[in-house]
Amino acid sequence: MDFSLLYFINRETVDAAREYDLLFETAGFADEHDFTAVWLPERHFHPFGGAYPNPALAAAALAARTRNVRLRAGSVVMPLHDPLSVVEDWSFVDNVSHGRVDMALAVGWNPNDFVLAPERYKERREYTVDAITEIKELWAGTKVRRRNGNGDEVHVATYPRPVQPEPRLWFTCSSSPDSFKEAGARGLNVLTALLFQSADELAASIESYRSARERNGHDPAAGTVTLMLHTFVGESDAAVRELVRQPFTDYLLSSVDLWKAQWTDLNRSDPRRLVKLAFERYFHRAALFGSVAKCTAFARDLQAAGVDEIASLVDFGAADSDVLAMLPRLDEVRRNLAAPRDSPAL
Repeated sequence: MDFSLLYFINRETVDAAREYDLLFETAGFADEHDFTAVWLPERHFHPFGGAYPNPALAAAALAARTRNVRLRAGSVVMPLHDPLSVVEDWSFVDNVSHGRVDMALAVGWNPNDFVLAPERYKERREYTVDAITEIKELWAGTKVRRRNGNGDEVHVATYPRPVQPEPRLWFTCSSSPDSFKEAGARGLNVLTALLFQSADELAASIESYRSARERNGHDPAAGTVTLMLHTFVGESDAAVRELVRQPFTDYLLSSVDLWKAQWTDLNRSDPRRLVKLAFERYFHRAALFGSVAKCTAFARDLQAAGVDEIASLVDFGAADSDVLAMLPRLDEVRRNLAAPRDSPAL
């Protein structure tokens, strides 16, 4: 199983000079300790995740600071962009990083994000699916048709040309089995989470994904299923629970207004009570929280369910010093998953 880091901080800027120190320091650790990738989000107009309005900008900053780790958009909200600008941005990062770029593409879900492209909100899924083909074509050097400022139809290609001959693409799936099938049918990888699905439901969706790949002529075993998990690995389960309970509860509470459409109970219940219940769910069965032994066992269960990669969200609000001290234990979990089950290391 591969391990990566993922970022989705909730923070109002209080110290601009240190705003991204945790990103740089944790990415440096990942780069030096055989982690597969770092995932950088796109969020707009809200402090929850809003430190990352453009994943290509963060990836470009990391491209000059790292040498090994993959730099991934997790995710580009595709309907907010023209495929031309997406390929331009990520081709630049591909050059600076010497070919370490990957992208996850998302349909988008928050209506307020679409002040950037309100006309695309209702048909955002169709736009994203169509854009996938055009991104592949542009990356390969094919020209696409557009209308210029004079109203004339022209054919344009993007520059700089990327280092990699083709982009490795993920499709972001929240919980809908149809999204997993769509990704499989198109031969894409999957980026998902346990926010709106259980581990059992995820396992069923992964089976549907593999079947869809096979039905459409893609190697069913070749696609990568990446699962985002909020992560903190500590000395013991009890110690981790005590350390993460308040910051993670605050983190969940800060996002309540964004998730009302998905969690209908929020409209008729006390959000604080529901967030406390959500914390229990996450701690026991939906996050990588606990000791090395507990997290290793959970990761092995997810591997058996078909997950190929865990993307650890590490910036949910625990103190930076605690997150940095946690990383060697997360690396121990990673090494446990890379070792045979009967290895003396376990």
